[in-house]
Amino acid sequence: MNSKWRKKHTLSADFEQMLSPLVGKPALLSSVIIIALFASLDSPTFAPALLLPLVLATHFFHKRLQWVVFLSIAAAIVCHSLIPGSSSFNVLTTKPATKACGIVETTQQKANGKAVIIRTREEQSTTGPSAETDYRVRLTEKRVLPQYPLPGDSICYEASWYPVTPPSVPGAFDTRNWLNSQSLAAYGKMLHWTVYSSHWIPERSFFSFRNWIGSRFHEYLDPAEAGLLLGLLAGDRSGIPDALRSDFQRSGLVHVLAISGFHVVLLAGMLMIFLKATGLPHRLVRIAAVLLLLLYVPVTGGSPAVRRAVLMFAVPQLGALFQRPANTLNSLGVALLFIILPEPSVIWNPGFQLSVAATMGILIGGPLNPLKKLPEALTKNKWWMRFQNLILDPTYVTLCATLSTAPFLIHHFKTLSPVAWLGNIVVVPAISMGMQAGLFALLSPIDFLREHFCYAAKFFLRLASLLTRLLSDSAQASVTVGPYGPSILLLGGFLLILFPLFFKNRIARRISLTSLLLFNAIFTYGSFHSASYPTWKLTTIDVGQGDSHLITTPSGNHLLIDAGDIKRQDSGKDIIVPYLHHIGVSHLDALIITHPDKDHFGGALSLIKTFPVKELWITDCARIEPKKEWQQVITEAYRRNIRIRDIERGFKYRENLFEIKVLHPETRYCIDPNTQSITFRVTGLGHSAVLTGDLTVQGEKEILKTDVYLKSDVLKLGHHGSKTSSSRIFLKQTDPKHAIISSGRKNRFRHPSKQVIQRLDSLKIPYLNTAEKGTIEILFSSDTMTINTMW
Repeated sequence: MNSKWRKKHTLSADFEQMLSPLVGKPALLSSVIIIALFASLDSPTFAPALLLPLVLATHFFHKRLQWVVFLSIAAAIVCHSLIPGSSSFNVLTTKPATKACGIVETTQQKANGKAVIIRTREEQSTTGPSAETDYRVRLTEKRVLPQYPLPGDSICYEASWYPVTPPSVPGAFDTRNWLNSQSLAAYGKMLHWTVYSSHWIPERSFFSFRNWIGSRFHEYLDPAEAGLLLGLLAGDRSGIPDALRSDFQRSGLVHVLAISGFHVVLLAGMLMIFLKATGLPHRLVRIAAVLLLLLYVPVTGGSPAVRRAVLMFAVPQLGALFQRPANTLNSLGVALLFIILPEPSVIWNPGFQLSVAATMGILIGGPLNPLKKLPEALTKNKWWMRFQNLILDPTYVTLCATLSTAPFLIHHFKTLSPVAWLGNIVVVPAISMGMQAGLFALLSPIDFLREHFCYAAKFFLRLASLLTRLLSDSAQASVTVGPYGPSILLLGGFLLILFPLFFKNRIARRISLTSLLLFNAIFTYGSFHSASYPTWKLTTIDVGQGDSHLITTPSGNHLLIDAGDIKRQDSGKDIIVPYLHHIGVSHLDALIITHPDKDHFGGALSLIKTFPVKELWITDCARIEPKKEWQQVITEAYRRNIRIRDIERGFKYRENLFEIKVLHPETRYCIDPNTQSITFRVTGLGHSAVLTGDLTVQGEKEILKTDVYLKSDVLKLGHHGSKTSSSRIFLKQTDPKHAIISSGRKNRFRHPSKQVIQRLDSLKIPYLNTAEKGTIEILFSSDTMTINTMW
């Protein structure tokens, strides 16, 4: 009996030790409970993993904390049931009227004009009596006009709405989700508008203030630096060049561009110095600083990250007024309660998740810093302390933030940046100095001082931009991790939380080891299943009027054939790379360009720059093609030490159960690039496919002269289904079960050709067109061929 009691007492003590970080922090505990309950109510599949630990923990809490748990559960249920989850406006069941009237909520500066958010009201016909529905729309005014609609204006407008279609490529930008996250019913272009009355609303003054800030910088700074500084100080990122924004994103430093805790902490520190310099009493300084920062929230747009940072600053300052020191983690809990209770859906906002996770990681990891336990001889050495303050401490903080945000980054973006820690050491200080110089320029009453502070800001911002570009220039700057399911990432999150207690607490150690065994079992089973049931896959990526096909071999190698165009958007950077990240591809074993036409190689340059590629396969004739853009691709491949392999008829790529054979061209002489498109026959596991690039009828005749065996399960029609390809005899010889057409919606060439479609129908060959089906994925196994389309 005594041993049982001792074991039970030890178990209870271990649980209490594991839960000790929540003791004395009721606001943090309450916010954790409410977030867990909101997530469980929105996604019941998460409920067991989130609520079971909560029930166990409540059993070991003291009565005081148990009351906190019960009140938090009641508050969560009430808020979740009473407050709409998605937005405060209704979702329209039909397309908005092209002509309507409404009130301007905000006007946003854009690189090519103004974006106006309008709240309007429209009668929606239903089965019952007609009802008026409130909704918000975003309209872009691209014309250069002397005056634009301002917040508070009542206007009548005529609009042309952009179509909202589901993404045609997995992992691509989802317009409908974006509209929902912004509480918008539609977006489009302004055709005509008339202001018939104006009213003052706070946003009108904030808009004027942002314009005033911009005017203070544009006089002495180039548009790129002025746009960057305006984004850093006021949250208006419309003036930041797309290339610079892409560099920050690839190097893992995109958080620097979004107003967040980093900016608020810097601004709050400078604000306190300014206010103390006025000689005001400390109590007034604290009150003034809190009020000014609360005013700063709507000026920057009021993102969850800004609200969280400002509230975390305000809670300790207000606590100091009443001589009640605040715990930083509990301050985070207070900030979260103010954010999530009135807006439960914010817990699914990626920016909110990353901001909270990074802050939590830094606050929890701070006391665990091993650098605090160094020998006294080192801590008194000034050179060591400089090295520690400049390099080691920022690296440790970055490590804490990276580990805590890793599950969310993997879930949302399927990537991590190995160079982010270096960027935080070398880029963030330059950004900080640039922001401080910009703030001094903003507040300088004398033009002479403002000019010189602007020049100082220019130097530091250009330095930050240069360093960011150097970091992002590596194809390894952004590494694919995943994809993993939410359950795996949730398990990883629990492991990160329990890691600090691993050597101190038996329960934490057992849970961690059990989780690691579960991880190992899941991944071992996945590897065993792949080896036991091999497959290969052909994916035709919807890049519009262009070509791009990904072959995944049974051993897991990835070969990309063509890279789309850059006419409407950069297929490499905007479509193919996000898709590769989404499906978990970490590198390409080969990039194959069938021929140097822009709709086939257009996205290759950005692809090579932003994604690891081992080899580039082309023909001898393509290597000497004089097109400037094409030669840039070859030059970039040489610069990055990518092996360039010349291939022609007879070339074979082999691995176990799989082969790619080049059927065409022969490159003894160079003629029309389309006629000399590289054509493959891919075979594996008893299935086959023929891929033809822009192969013409003449090229098809040359292949037929070789008497090569062509019969295949799948044929990718040449030249997007043009009438200059896919001759009847070639189709008969190939005799595919399915034909694939890669063409753009409403393309000006009217591909696929009516003659080709009639030919397919007469031969009873079914076809799939990316313009109608989106991305097409064909999975081959030893006994089946499975076709999945995005639409």
